[in-house]
Amino acid sequence: MKVYGYLLKQEIYQIIYVQDVFSQYEEFLAAVTKAFDPKVLFLTVIPIVAGLSTTLYSKLLLSVLLTEYANTIVKWILAEDRPFWWLNETKEFSSLNRPKIYQNELTCEPSPGNPSGHLMTSTTYLFVIFSVLEEYVGKYGRFSRVSLRIAYYSTLFFISISRMYFGCHFLHQCIFGIILGIVMSKVCLSHRLEKYIAKQSGKRRIAFVGFICLIALSLYWTQKLLGIDPQWAVKMAFKWCEDPFYLKPTTTLVFSAIRLTGSLFALAVVGPILKAKPLNMKLSIPMVLAMMAFEWIALDYTPRNYGVVVYFSSSFLLYFLFTYAYLRWVPALAGQEIRVSRSDRNKSKSN
Repeated sequence: MKVYGYLLKQEIYQIIYVQDVFSQYEEFLAAVTKAFDPKVLFLTVIPIVAGLSTTLYSKLLLSVLLTEYANTIVKWILAEDRPFWWLNETKEFSSLNRPKIYQNELTCEPSPGNPSGHLMTSTTYLFVIFSVLEEYVGKYGRFSRVSLRIAYYSTLFFISISRMYFGCHFLHQCIFGIILGIVMSKVCLSHRLEKYIAKQSGKRRIAFVGFICLIALSLYWTQKLLGIDPQWAVKMAFKWCEDPFYLKPTTTLVFSAIRLTGSLFALAVVGPILKAKPLNMKLSIPMVLAMMAFEWIALDYTPRNYGVVVYFSSSFLLYFLFTYAYLRWVPALAGQEIRVSRSDRNKSKSN
């Protein structure tokens, strides 16, 4: 434990160094950390993909949901501190030499720190998008592929810097998030896995989601039985956050599990979509944008004054309905019939 404490102490100095060097770029780093917030990705960028391609949206959704669920479970198991409260709780510093790190509204997240959810989710999301782009630009030569990979790792670098700058994560938590994100990307993008899940009946897919939920619930109640408060990170965030109004319930692990479960059940009901009609983007894009707006409004007006059960149930239902709509209603209403030319029909007849 002494070695671990010493390493975290050195990482605090790294955070102070990053805050000093990048202080003039704070607005840029704030934009980066906001843009790659898993919730923002899930409510804005990923739904837009649903208006471009149903199969790509399905692939992206499967990858991101499984990655986020893995992140939630690993966070609960590791139960590691975030820098802004570890610094104030540790005995590695005395009251005379304890440094102070900069924090603002982006710092105070009430969940364990390892692995970084921003890095883990963004790694998977960008891996899927850049894999598709690399396949498309591959015909233009090696330079285009190398450029995409440089852009990919540069983006992850700036996300890491932003998370350290605001004191949200230690360096090792960012690196671990990237490594796990790449592993989950490789697993989730395996066509064999996607094909296997698509072949299963709806009941089996729902049972699989239920099994994942059972793992999360088991971890929650195991901690309680061991005398550990599963909400310890929320209390630490309230204790050491300079302004309690910075804290948002949507960043807790419990809410993340509710959000992910609702969307996973929708994906289980519909099933991964391996083939779909091309979309009429003049219709699908406006439809998706309107649905996104309704989703944001609905989530803002989710009842918060009638107890935790009502709030979580309403959130679960909203995420289920909108994910189902992106998977089912968009291709149903905006899908184009594939027109086969006369020559192609003659060829098929001759064959």
